[in-house]
Amino acid sequence: MLKNKPHLVLWFIGALLAIGCCISYFFKIDTNFLLTLGETYLVVAHSHIFLLGSLWFLLCGFGYFILQKYEITPIYSLTKIHLIATLLSLLGIVVDQFTNNDGVESVIAWTSILLFLVAQTIYFINITTATVLKVRVK
Repeated sequence: MLKNKPHLVLWFIGALLAIGCCISYFFKIDTNFLLTLGETYLVVAHSHIFLLGSLWFLLCGFGYFILQKYEITPIYSLTKIHLIATLLSLLGIVVDQFTNNDGVESVIAWTSILLFLVAQTIYFINITTATVLKVRVK
């Protein structure tokens, strides 16, 4: 299923994150994600991270859906790397929630952010490369 319809996996994860956002918002159980950089603190509610993640997964799934609609096959290895790295980065954010406020928290948070950025770069490379290869074949 991952090879033929990666958009379904992304839409499912996006729906789960949207449900998590709704539960967090309606039951007022929202916690904060704290990121420190020297003397600068960035505080973001987890419900906002869930909402942004949900929208991002839905948009990425839409990109893969458009590829399938035009019969363009994405590069499977890049698709796998994109999905696994994105899931690991989100897992890092969740693990960050349960760590103590020591130096490990910042390392996990920054690693997750960097991994997410790399994964999304791979996504755009995958979409672009698959499209260019399809156009060249025609």
